[in-house]
Amino acid sequence: MKKYLTSPLFAPVFFSLLWLLWLSFTFVFQYDCLQDLLNKDEGPLETITNIAYIPLLIAYICLGRFYMNNEKLRLDFVVYILLGISAFLRELGIQHWLTTHDTTAFKSRFFLNPNNPLYEKIIAGTILLLFFALIVYLAVRYTKHLVTSFFKMNPTTWSIATLCTIGVIAKFTDRFPSNYKRSYGEALPEQLRTNLEFVEETSETLLPLIAAFILWQYWLIHKKRAN
Repeated sequence: MKKYLTSPLFAPVFFSLLWLLWLSFTFVFQYDCLQDLLNKDEGPLETITNIAYIPLLIAYICLGRFYMNNEKLRLDFVVYILLGISAFLRELGIQHWLTTHDTTAFKSRFFLNPNNPLYEKIIAGTILLLFFALIVYLAVRYTKHLVTSFFKMNPTTWSIATLCTIGVIAKFTDRFPSNYKRSYGEALPEQLRTNLEFVEETSETLLPLIAAFILWQYWLIHKKRAN
């Protein structure tokens, strides 16, 4: 089993198939219930996404000693934890907690709206700067390694590529309807918007699962090399 889990193709194949099966089953057998599934207050998809962070939390706890005892990985592991917490808080709706007048923080219109209090903009801006600082740190530290190791079929690199690819798809499907309306002056058909929203929500559910798998996969590879 370890042989398959440490294969560079495991993450892209497994999580892509899992996602496609989920989408296919829903669109074929539960298409009439799509709006109910996406309901932010009562829909099960929101709960499923929150539950998906439990494996990531387990990985933090179970593998914490391994990563913290490795001097080269200690800071990276802390950054990974902070990014995981940030993603979870965003999923819980932190962007709505930080504003009393606007609908959501972390968007340009929030900072440009003169009706929003200055202290809210400072808090939201500080959080954004810290988040981007973490991303820049990882990019500077690992971009060259990820590019070169990708072509060497490094398993962890391919898993990270899977995480990034699905993350980009989630962001694209999230922004496409509003960008389309801004560009062409008319909204996409409602059903198409619902379909894209479901693709976005299900892809976001996979992200913490892939992140947890990356931590376990690297640990398995290190353990196999040690033996």
